[in-house]
Amino acid sequence: MKTKQFIESKALWQQLEQELLLKKYKIEADDYPAKIITPSFSLNIIRMYEVLCHYQQLTLLNEFRQEFGFEEQRYCLSLFTDEHSSLEYLPLLSYYVVNLSKYGASFEYLTVKQLLATIQKLDVETYNKLITNGSGTLPAHKQQIESDLIFCQANDVLATITINIKQETEEAYYEALMYLNALLEEDFPKSYGIYYEGKSDLVLPIEELPVTASHHFFAKAVSYPNLHSLLVEYSYKAMAQYHFYQDVDDEEAAMPSTFAVFGLGLYDKSFGKLVIDYMNECDGDHSPMPEYFVKAYVETFGLTPDTLPVFVCTVLAVQEIPYDSFFKQAISTDDNLQWLEKFMTIPFIELCPHISEVQNEHIEEYRDMVVAQLLYTCFGIIHMNDFTSTEFKRIPEPYRTRFQPIIKELM
Repeated sequence: MKTKQFIESKALWQQLEQELLLKKYKIEADDYPAKIITPSFSLNIIRMYEVLCHYQQLTLLNEFRQEFGFEEQRYCLSLFTDEHSSLEYLPLLSYYVVNLSKYGASFEYLTVKQLLATIQKLDVETYNKLITNGSGTLPAHKQQIESDLIFCQANDVLATITINIKQETEEAYYEALMYLNALLEEDFPKSYGIYYEGKSDLVLPIEELPVTASHHFFAKAVSYPNLHSLLVEYSYKAMAQYHFYQDVDDEEAAMPSTFAVFGLGLYDKSFGKLVIDYMNECDGDHSPMPEYFVKAYVETFGLTPDTLPVFVCTVLAVQEIPYDSFFKQAISTDDNLQWLEKFMTIPFIELCPHISEVQNEHIEEYRDMVVAQLLYTCFGIIHMNDFTSTEFKRIPEPYRTRFQPIIKELM
């Protein structure tokens, strides 16, 4: 049945609406797009979304978003609102802008801005509510809190979090982190900006790491050991692949949690698992953050069998970390080269119990490329099977000779 029939016949729509609201439907998801089958109708998910958009059935749109995810719905909302940006469809536009901010990709904030501009032209009051209060669904105490030490405010449409530290004390940063962690338990956008207003200008000892207000906030919070458990909690709640801090320039692409993870990772080796989990989540195709972190990590702790797992996971998190003689010098010890030999021959999970089975399987599947990537960063080796090259001769003997049959087997 075509979408047009439901749009032209209100009786058909009311019957479909009733059956959907009463949950008298089943889903066939074997083919794309999925089919929705009710006692009276059968239509695919794309057509159903078109009908729901036309009638602005926001309750059903939200239910099916939870069931199917947002991407197909986003596609339909985008097409529909492009052609129906009128006052009549203001509720649908508002629904779209709220959900796009919450569930859309990181780059969708540009579309959010465009939608807000459209809403502003149609109805200033609705626009002002969205930019002042967001969706209005956040609990009041998470949308805004104030004490003698801090003032914090969040907007889930603009994807912004303001943190105003009134007094530079550990207790103030404790309150701010408690607020952040509570906020991220809500359905808050995964890409967001943190706007810190405080007196701290501390930065982490990492060259090229972007200096932003949120960088200052987390650098200061890391300076309080009593807050480290809260920072770990925040990091795991915040890190999300393909999402980024919106207060950091786009070309830098820092995943939420970056400054907290890096600060803790350089504070103590015991946070190695946190760093590894971050590196496995990081979108290294678009983010240079691991490259910024790796040298600072080696400068801080050196390379040993204890720190090599973090080093390896950081190198593998991006497409390429260029060769640096600094890495060659750090890894060229007997203990490290023996570890590297094991890395090339046994499952990584035996050397690094912090990684998951899934992560280990990925490394095992692409072991040749993984070894090539690591040898390039440490020794500058470009052609793995050229054992006479200047780069390969950077590997000290007897390991250079011992590595050759292992590499031949990998190739």
